[in-house]
Amino acid sequence: MNRKYFVWGIVLMLVLNKFTAEAQVTPLDSLLVKAFTTDELLPMLIDSAIKYSPEVSRIGYTVEYWNDVRKINRNSIFDGLSFNSSYNYGTNFSAVNNPSGTGSTTNLTKAQTGYYNTGIGLQLPFSKLINRKNIVHADQSQIKAAISEKGKAALFVKQEVITIYQEFKLNQKLVVVSGKSKEFALINYNMVEKDFIQAQGTVEAIARVQDIYTKAMIEYETFVNRFQTSFMQLEAITGTDLLLLLKQVK
Repeated sequence: MNRKYFVWGIVLMLVLNKFTAEAQVTPLDSLLVKAFTTDELLPMLIDSAIKYSPEVSRIGYTVEYWNDVRKINRNSIFDGLSFNSSYNYGTNFSAVNNPSGTGSTTNLTKAQTGYYNTGIGLQLPFSKLINRKNIVHADQSQIKAAISEKGKAALFVKQEVITIYQEFKLNQKLVVVSGKSKEFALINYNMVEKDFIQAQGTVEAIARVQDIYTKAMIEYETFVNRFQTSFMQLEAITGTDLLLLLKQVK
């Protein structure tokens, strides 16, 4: 009986493998096979994840902030500049000698005049003048530090995407393998069950193949769940429709 099941199992496995190879795959399977062949999908996922990352965006705004602060501090010297303008109008008196007559006489003359006064002044604390260069340098250091933090955040996102992608890739292969095992276990179980109904099998035999099928089913569902989880994780971290990215793979 065991020899019979073994021979039938080998035959059915060959038939099943041939059927699986020739079967029409789903659009998702076809896209995944093409994407995993070249791993062209991975750089696309990393790029999307970095652009979508809230942490990278937050630090990017910090870089912009310190750039604005640097511009403000560079232009702060103009706060001490002042432009003064005034207009004066009045009567001016002047003494003029009179050459006629006897003695020396002096005549007073007056004239109405008006004039403008303009000027530019600079008033800044001496410490501010001395430290201006240091303030600008400190701003530049803050910008460099923020840029470094942004790069660190982008690197973390990249590493996270790579980890999830590798799990996604592995889980897809495990789903295929466990799916074949599940189908073979089901066929084998149906054969043993048929023999049992026809009183050609034993309780021990059907119990054994049922246990194998149950384990194969649990294994398959486990890998399907892991595959779906990694699929959703990639969509969550990239903020994109993964199917759309897969369709862009050449």
